[in-house]
Amino acid sequence: MFRGVPALDSVQDTGAPRRVPARRLAGLMGRAACAAPGCGRYALRRRHRPPAAGRRGGCSYVTGTAIRQLAAGAVLPEREVMVALLQDGIWPERFRRNYGVFSADAMVRLLQTRVFVLGCGGLGGHVASLLARLGVGGLRLCDSDIFEESNLNRQYFCTESTLGQPKAVATARGLRDMAGYLALDVRHVEADEKNLPDMLQDVDVALDCLDDLALKMLLEERSAAAGVPFVHGSVLRAEGFARAARSGRLHLRELYASGLTSEEAGSARHEGVIATAPAGVACLMVSLCLRLLLRPDAGDSALFHADLSVPELERFEF
Repeated sequence: MFRGVPALDSVQDTGAPRRVPARRLAGLMGRAACAAPGCGRYALRRRHRPPAAGRRGGCSYVTGTAIRQLAAGAVLPEREVMVALLQDGIWPERFRRNYGVFSADAMVRLLQTRVFVLGCGGLGGHVASLLARLGVGGLRLCDSDIFEESNLNRQYFCTESTLGQPKAVATARGLRDMAGYLALDVRHVEADEKNLPDMLQDVDVALDCLDDLALKMLLEERSAAAGVPFVHGSVLRAEGFARAARSGRLHLRELYASGLTSEEAGSARHEGVIATAPAGVACLMVSLCLRLLLRPDAGDSALFHADLSVPELERFEF
């Protein structure tokens, strides 16, 4: 009854999930109860909590095992089954601790979302893992680089066993183990002016996790042209910046007005970066991404500067 894990190159987004009738799911749940321990009535349990402000009663939860049983019985992706359950007020157990922070409608929105992460190293690995744990349903990952030993100090999916592997592919494998329902589109290519328009198709937000200023500016320009909200991130030593834009205004040319010479750019890639910088800035980037996804009225954000050596967080309006 369990679905096998598809090969990375066969993973495709199925589009907006369909609503599955509650009666059909209930029937499938009953059959799943006879199929394996841990499914059915033992997997769907009720938790009652004291009434909170704006909320009454409890919440129902269903385990991942039961969701996989339902998906197999209905011949649907797990993601679509989770959406249908949430629409009927039943939460996947994996999102139990999201309850009370996000509404069921917000979780449905996240599961129906696809985010483009350009760069799968220090920032990109942390960003992708946070998005997957939060419940984002689809990720497009792009990076042309491979993991090297010098990445071990800060890059989330760089381990001794992934050294020499393409960053985008190793990141996708790690994410698959973290959230098997994810729709992953993996691009082990170098992003450029020709292929960026294609990679920006059918995504809800683009996240800049790059270490190349010229490519950062190109991503911002192409995102604005495609009408895709954009989140910028950058790190160096123990600090970094994050900013979100929906308006299409090109902020990076203002922020980095002087630019970098080729010699300065090459030197910057060899500067020190410690683990706290990408981890901290990634949290800011993902928070800004959630703001764009869950608040349609949210405009451009302030520029946030995090100095993890102090630590302190500064906010700049411009």
